Amino acid sequence: MKRIFAFLIVLTLALTLPATLQAQNVTEEEEAYLKEFDMNSFKDAGTKVKDSTYLYQHLIGVKWGYALSNVAFSQSASHKGFNTTKSYGIYYTYLHSMLGNLPFFGIQLGLESTEMGYTHVTKVDEVIIDEAEQRYSVADFQMLAIFRVDAKKLRFSLGAGGYLSYIYDTVLPQGIPSTTNKGGFGLIGQGGMAIKFHPIELHFEASYKYGLTEFLDPQIYSKDYWLYTHPNQLQFSVGVHYNLGGKYFKKK
Repeated sequence: MKRIFAFLIVLTLALTLPATLQAQNVTEEEEAYLKEFDMNSFKDAGTKVKDSTYLYQHLIGVKWGYALSNVAFSQSASHKGFNTTKSYGIYYTYLHSMLGNLPFFGIQLGLESTEMGYTHVTKVDEVIIDEAEQRYSVADFQMLAIFRVDAKKLRFSLGAGGYLSYIYDTVLPQGIPSTTNKGGFGLIGQGGMAIKFHPIELHFEASYKYGLTEFLDPQIYSKDYWLYTHPNQLQFSVGVHYNLGGKYFKKK
């Protein structure tokens, strides 16, 4: 029995000693390499690895536009729109992901100055004898939700949201009439394309605004038959934007 016990001890030492000596001779590089095959070495990867689909970009820029402004009348009225090149503003854009997995969205805030109104037309026997522009300078605060698709140096986007407006000036010699509502709000839709020369971006956009509030007092002509007026504008613009924080802001 003693001989068998001694034999087992010698056999155990013979099997474990080479492995122990070999483990002592493993270099740091070999240990790091072998660790890749250890299933436990990635147990915390879910909380440490950054997902590149979470892209955060902050942009600020300016925009200039050519606009077609008009007012929709609920009753027949002799009028037409006018064109303006006095549309410009400053904008902040935050591009981000939605619901943690959809990196195609964003928010845009803008402060814009433009011209709204219409041209009153006087006719006699269907012949135009006079035109009088009712042109007003308007400040808009806009907020849009954006859906975007990025393709290397290009970005295509669609946006929808609302705006608040305030009339602060006019070309009318008597000033802003009391029958004109200075404040208002409405809806805005936008679509466009951006060309990215990181960190500079060149934006080409088209937008349409429709006022939900009355541009003129509904009782301007009659207390019995109200006239509803809603301003609207189609604008084509070009803008230059600067990426404030590099190429990407990844989720941590």
